[in-house]
Amino acid sequence: MKAYYNKGTKRLKKLLGRIVPHNTHYRPGDVCRINLEQLTANNAREVRVHPIYPSLTTELNISDHLYEACSEYWKPKKKVQTDYTVVEVPNGRIYTDNESSVAVVSQYNRLVENVSLSLTNGKVSEPNLNNIFEQRYFTPPAIYKGTVFSLLTGGAGLNNIGHWFLDVLPRLHLLRKSGLYDKVDWFYVPSLRYSYQTETLELLGIPQDKIISGDKQSHIAADCIIASTAPRGNHTLVPKWLCDFIQESFLPYAEEESDLITPESPYLYISRSDSKIRNVLNEKELLDTLEPYGFKTVVSSQLSIKEKIKLFSKAKVVLGATGAGLISMFFCKPGTKMIEIFNEGFVIEPFYDIATKIDLDYEYIICKGNKRVRDAGQGQREHLLVETDRVVAILDEMKKSKTARRAEVA
Repeated sequence: MKAYYNKGTKRLKKLLGRIVPHNTHYRPGDVCRINLEQLTANNAREVRVHPIYPSLTTELNISDHLYEACSEYWKPKKKVQTDYTVVEVPNGRIYTDNESSVAVVSQYNRLVENVSLSLTNGKVSEPNLNNIFEQRYFTPPAIYKGTVFSLLTGGAGLNNIGHWFLDVLPRLHLLRKSGLYDKVDWFYVPSLRYSYQTETLELLGIPQDKIISGDKQSHIAADCIIASTAPRGNHTLVPKWLCDFIQESFLPYAEEESDLITPESPYLYISRSDSKIRNVLNEKELLDTLEPYGFKTVVSSQLSIKEKIKLFSKAKVVLGATGAGLISMFFCKPGTKMIEIFNEGFVIEPFYDIATKIDLDYEYIICKGNKRVRDAGQGQREHLLVETDRVVAILDEMKKSKTARRAEVA
């Protein structure tokens, strides 16, 4: 009931914020366009631009079959180009609705493009269509002395571990590449509600007393704001540098000695039993099928980050329905077999995209749905009925290949 109340209150505030005028002078009057061709053409009193990966091309190495199967409402591009930059904004502000938009605003009351982000139906909007331009009600910003670096996402980084690893944490890599890391006094994150958020920030060496939580402070101002391009740019494809950053940051903890008591198994089934969406309806049947192969059932949300690192780094096979729990694939070693299960109405590419970039042995199963799915909102809620014989076929083929390799060696 509390969750429904909070969600209802949030929607009401958002609606009223577009109707009731209050402090409207905080709404930007224009967009600050960044000149990447001639950096000196940018007004240094408004923005100081640091190119990180100019015109970086990211490709989707995906099979034609899976690409064709990707849901029409989520059909990814096969190749994208992104200008990754880090921008300093003297005497700047940040406003977020903690849902779909982040606006970095200069001291001249202009929204800074490239480092601001607004989503409409899951797609990135043009800077001049940022949600802040529809906002009429503003509370005054909380003032911070010093420099604030923004890790806000404008999306599900607020409460989804997958988006946290893909859209929040990699911004720290861009900050380090800019050479500005030591200048930062405060780190502005979407939320600290969940243990994985505080754990990962701690492992990355960010003190809790230097963190500002966006769900507590949605409008701030500082002597200097630093913000970056979104790690996946304006699209969903995952750049190789992002994969390298996550693995280099967290995999060293796989060999760390600790008192953690995590049962290890080379075969992991990632259950969504802690979720109300995309459940495997015949999970008991699936578990019975997997038992002879020695699979261990894992509910990802019940493990600490270090437990996930240790568990997945020793896995030989990871199997599960598509969802945030699979993000721990980043901790797998090259060659690990990953089997992702989709409902035919919700087939998306991010995990396959990651798998090819960290050298996992990826396979997938697409289950038949019982209704037509029109959009991602509906698709992500569709449950799955797994054809267990298809799972068995993949596992048996894997065993045959392994046996054949051993015979060749002998």
